[in-house]
Amino acid sequence: MIRYFIVLGMLLATATIHRAIVAAQARAADSTADPTVLSVPSEILNFRQARPDIPVDESIRQQLETNTILMRDYVSSFGLPVHLTIVYAENTRRSLHFPEVCLTGQGWEVSRAFPIPVGVFFVGKGLVLQKANAREAVIYWFQTGRHCTGNYFVNSFRWAWDKLLLRKPANMLVRLSAPIGPLSEEAAFGLLNDFAFGLAPILIETTP
Repeated sequence: MIRYFIVLGMLLATATIHRAIVAAQARAADSTADPTVLSVPSEILNFRQARPDIPVDESIRQQLETNTILMRDYVSSFGLPVHLTIVYAENTRRSLHFPEVCLTGQGWEVSRAFPIPVGVFFVGKGLVLQKANAREAVIYWFQTGRHCTGNYFVNSFRWAWDKLLLRKPANMLVRLSAPIGPLSEEAAFGLLNDFAFGLAPILIETTP
């Protein structure tokens, strides 16, 4: 009988802790800034916003524990599409992860990964994706404060160092993608780099 009450107590304690964790995660998601904190203009160099921002499912917001997710399509003056995704994590890193994980979960295969310069500002990460007959070019980077890098571990160290110095820099993941399709792989990455050349300094200067 005593063992029964001990097991029951442990189960109740576990359930209580689980509810507390879920509630804390929900509060973290609700307390993050809204998407207007990201000052991303509708026109960047020769690219313009193609349509209204893409709605983000509530399940994704809860999973990433942030309300500040921007998903937007742009088109160049030549009619070439670029998709922008920004996950803004404020003062935590819980919302940031390797994009390769999500992309693989969406059915993409990463056929190539490599460092790629983003203008003259920093080095990001380039990916070539494959799904059936579709191919896609991706450039992504992490930004902590004014520091940008495509290396997840370098970004983690930078964030930890800022925490050690009692700073509270904002954190975000920026991901650009474009279909390779009729474009060559080189042309697709050139398109993304042109867009990144205009976007990166805007985010560095305007993000809290």
